[in-house]
Amino acid sequence: MAGPPRVPRRRFLAVTGLGALAAACRRGGGDADAGPGCPGAAQAAPSPHEGRVVLARTGSAERNAAALLDAWGGIESLVGPEDVVVLKVNAQWWGQGMSCTDVLAGLIAAILGRPGGFSGDVIVADNHHFRRPLSRGWTTERPNGRFNLVQLVEHFAAQAPGRVQRVHWTDAGPNPEPWQGDAGGGVRVDEPGAGEGYRWWLDECHVTPEGHRCAMTWPSFRIARTGEIADLRDGVFRDGAPTGRPLRFWNVSSLNFHSRYAGVTASIKNLMGVVDMTCGFQGPEPPGYFNTHYIGMRPSHATWRWAKRRGGVVRRVVHKLIPEESALDFRHTGGALAHWIRTVRRPDLNVVTAEWIGFGSRTDEALSARPGVSLAATDPVTLDAVAAREVLLPATREAGDRGRFYLPYNDPDRTEGPFRRFLEQARLEIGGRPEAGAATIDRVS
Repeated sequence: MAGPPRVPRRRFLAVTGLGALAAACRRGGGDADAGPGCPGAAQAAPSPHEGRVVLARTGSAERNAAALLDAWGGIESLVGPEDVVVLKVNAQWWGQGMSCTDVLAGLIAAILGRPGGFSGDVIVADNHHFRRPLSRGWTTERPNGRFNLVQLVEHFAAQAPGRVQRVHWTDAGPNPEPWQGDAGGGVRVDEPGAGEGYRWWLDECHVTPEGHRCAMTWPSFRIARTGEIADLRDGVFRDGAPTGRPLRFWNVSSLNFHSRYAGVTASIKNLMGVVDMTCGFQGPEPPGYFNTHYIGMRPSHATWRWAKRRGGVVRRVVHKLIPEESALDFRHTGGALAHWIRTVRRPDLNVVTAEWIGFGSRTDEALSARPGVSLAATDPVTLDAVAAREVLLPATREAGDRGRFYLPYNDPDRTEGPFRRFLEQARLEIGGRPEAGAATIDRVS
């Protein structure tokens, strides 16, 4: 039988040349010298509540949201009266793939109704990495909850004029060969408080044993009501000077089967909607870097991508010979996202909205279930393992024949599976307890 179709020569040279540049930053096992501009990764101090997860099943999404906040000390201990609270949602998908807007409504109502008052700002934000900002989960007619995300913000307009706004972060670099979304061409911001756009920290990167570098990136955006600039790492600025206003960051995700190469998507992977996906390959700038999604790219992935573009029999043959899970080592994305948590911004609270979940798809309702559960933790590694073990995996089993194919991918205790490998790579950076029986689960009903 003939081998896989050959990659065009220019394509081959581009990929191998990129690998040669990345090799200058090589380190072994995650802790050796990483080369100039790429510090080696020392493990972060674990969350002060490592291993603790709150699981709420009260009968409604709004009550679940309130129960989670109460279990973490009450809204007045989580949010101050003048804070800027960024709710990072999942707007890339619709249906069960997006964050549940009923849970989000409960969180926002609690913030606005904070005992002692609230005069701050709530920002509902995401980067879905597609060219049209108002699309997908922002405007879908198949929302997860009563509202799509635009309607969610509008719902609070009369209750708190100007205090709840939506922000769509836009990738800053060029994107001539779109793959994981076609956005690009936004604005680079070089200094904290200098304006709206993306910060690229090229001197701080996660590095794989193969020498692939992923630079740390984060958004800077305007608070519409005040005109201030919020930098997700460095805080709130006015006229280039820090204001001292506290900035809170809540990571509010969905819970779904993602793919054979990634396994489960939950709170850690939700941070893919914070980073700039045009910073590094498949984007052409900066040379020698990989974006968060492709940091685990093996050389065979170039052939996989080429075949997908060709389509037809070429795609079928090549993808049978080279399934994507063998061409992309996605566990390194877990390491890159956890490195982001360690060096850029640790979420103050991670919430998994598992009211409606996808045991086999983020958008196909036939491969979904409605457990009516939400979970929260400050330790995202443990949270994601518990969400999969306690909610997603049982729903997959209950689906019978429809769920059988997805069982090994949704099981966090299958140590050789892509999801557990993803979590273990994240644990190297930020700690956590993904193993069965290690978590402390506070159940609220």
